[in-house]
Amino acid sequence: MTGPRGSALLDLWLALAAGRLLLRRPDDPGLLRLAAPHLATGTPQLLAEAIASGADTLFSALEARPDAEPLARIAGGCRLSGFDLDLLALAVLPCFDEDAAGTLTALTGGPRRVPVGLALKLLFGDVADPLAVRSALRASPLWHTGLIRPDEARRPLLERRLDPTETLLAGLDGLAPAEVGTGWQVRQLVPPARPAASIRRAAGLIADIPGVCLHLSGQAERAEEVLAVAAAPAPALVLDAPDDSTPAPWAEAHLLHLATGARVALRTGAGQLGASGAVPPAMVIAPPSFSLHGPGAHLRRLEVGSSDPLELADAWQQTLGCSQADADELAGRNWIDDDTPALVAAALPADAGLPEVLDELSRLTPPRALRLATRSTPAVEWARLVLPPQTRDRLEDLIRRVRRRVSVQLRWGMSTGRRGRSVIGLLYGESGTGKTLAAEAVATRLHLPMLSVDLSLVVSKYIGETEKNLSDLFAAAEGYAALLFFDEADALFGKRTNVQDAHDRYANIEVNYLLQRLESFEGCALLATNLMQGVDDAFMRRFDQVVHFPRPGVAERNAIWRGQLPASHLAPQISIEQLAERFELTGGEIRNAALSAAFKAADGGTVVTDGLIDAAVAEEFSKQGRPFPRRQGASP
Repeated sequence: MTGPRGSALLDLWLALAAGRLLLRRPDDPGLLRLAAPHLATGTPQLLAEAIASGADTLFSALEARPDAEPLARIAGGCRLSGFDLDLLALAVLPCFDEDAAGTLTALTGGPRRVPVGLALKLLFGDVADPLAVRSALRASPLWHTGLIRPDEARRPLLERRLDPTETLLAGLDGLAPAEVGTGWQVRQLVPPARPAASIRRAAGLIADIPGVCLHLSGQAERAEEVLAVAAAPAPALVLDAPDDSTPAPWAEAHLLHLATGARVALRTGAGQLGASGAVPPAMVIAPPSFSLHGPGAHLRRLEVGSSDPLELADAWQQTLGCSQADADELAGRNWIDDDTPALVAAALPADAGLPEVLDELSRLTPPRALRLATRSTPAVEWARLVLPPQTRDRLEDLIRRVRRRVSVQLRWGMSTGRRGRSVIGLLYGESGTGKTLAAEAVATRLHLPMLSVDLSLVVSKYIGETEKNLSDLFAAAEGYAALLFFDEADALFGKRTNVQDAHDRYANIEVNYLLQRLESFEGCALLATNLMQGVDDAFMRRFDQVVHFPRPGVAERNAIWRGQLPASHLAPQISIEQLAERFELTGGEIRNAALSAAFKAADGGTVVTDGLIDAAVAEEFSKQGRPFPRRQGASP
């Protein structure tokens, strides 16, 4: 961001402060250098008259051109009186000129920042009415508008230092500092070169309403795009919170807006922020549950989430010439922009079918939340799943719900509020029965990338941190951008207990948060667990399907053995039917045994034999502490 350094009003303002110091130190060469271009400095009387005339000129210019320069915008927006401007000039002067800083150091006996008591002496000598001055100081906006560091407001009145914030110093040059408040980082947004229609529509709804803070809820990245488009051609700035407990720098955010002319938004993951005094004239990018606390604090919410699926379906149909059913399926990925159909069509041949279009969409998915989950693109063919018919049918139902949700929920009008826009399934059964493989196969069928949640990173010992991590994960899969997969889900979705200590209370809070978040989630999620009885009953209503993965029977084991053993490297006497009947194993155990036997055969330069398979299966039985079933007729 660029700004008018050394502007005429700023130079005059600082020259007036230097002139007032010259009345106390008339021979100071640095002060003479600052004052001479604007003030006559021949005699003290001439200098005093020049200061009075220059002050009139400055105040007239500030009133006549309130938006001309940063100083004028700050003075008008913060409602600074002439008294306030005189004090503020003494605060800013040593920060802009090193010679003036040296002079003030000599006057204060060391500190570069002027105490209020000394500033009053320099401005008024002994002629001011002390009571009137103290009243003006207490009513001054200097202490609560981000101009002077806020900790000075807690000092006794005359002992306060005139210590300007970096926001003010950079703002006087029309610039933004790197940091405001207690660690909030400042970023300038770059508007998209070709904003989507949904982004343009949302940007047109942004308006500055006095006394109201605008809350941009939904997807944070889209909210930033909306803000950048709404601000153009002016800049847009985002203040990023260092953590959820850091106080919001409302005053400095407003000051930043005044100084730079930018639209400013605070971005936080916190559920609420406090606002003392007047309602902050700023915007907030925060989760949908965000609330603002403080006297007279009012929020206006604007959701800037995903695009409208029916509009997307029309765009897909017009661009690809596909059927309405295919267009509705594509529109189910409503994290995309209205311009995406044209981009995808340009990247694919004219005869590309629905699978190719879905694969291209999958490659466009933003790789978010990778710190908390592993992102992958599964390639598990549906035919690899060996499951009982009932289990397979329930998985097929989950896939249908994703593919046809736009048609049923929106075109047929069967969606009720936010509930019903998500597709969530619980997969339960013993270890090795194929739950993870099934999740990968579902992701492959849907052409969705998969976010496998890392519980070690999600669960935190710090209060509120787990909920924040979960919020990030759900946001990453929102809009059907990915399939969110929770393995060992009972660790997060466990039963609530009677509260006996603080640990129980906060564990229950996490479960309650998950219950609420699943209600508002708009995406696809699968949960897998070996302990069905450990899942809280309240989640059952929120699951579209609860899919049982039983241990495989003989027919399933036969198919699994055939799929796992290397057919071209098997001894001819091996009977897969006998293996299936003889060994009661899960699919995972069969895979382990087949791999172990294959590695031994490859190392010995032979084919896989009955003996190698028996040894590998014996290892699997040993892991479980189960007796190995010998062949019929074999000696003990």
